[in-house]
Amino acid sequence: MMKVVPNAAARVARLPVVRSACASLSVLYRDAKGSSPGLRSLCEALEGGVIAVSSAACSRASPVIVQLEPQISAANDIACKGLDWLETSFPVLLEAPVEVSSIKECCVSAERVKYDGF
Repeated sequence: MMKVVPNAAARVARLPVVRSACASLSVLYRDAKGSSPGLRSLCEALEGGVIAVSSAACSRASPVIVQLEPQISAANDIACKGLDWLETSFPVLLEAPVEVSSIKECCVSAERVKYDGF
């Protein structure tokens, strides 16, 4: 049985605040791209360029990545330990942004009441 190694980048990508930000940016990009035919053409051309460049970069970087695997693994371990600490120290990172926002509003309202003397 193969041991599953945690991936720091995947863990960051699964954080609710990161997922929410990516979803918002995706909607913003889709709406902007659909706003005019000229912008759509430009975006599609740029997307094609990014795909081509990233594909070429991956194929050329593979030998280097294989050679640097021990260093990459060590950096991943350190990043995972840092994420463990962050998630323990700041559990709000694991909450959905909507929940964090509602908690913040509740706290702000409570402080106003306390400050105003009501």
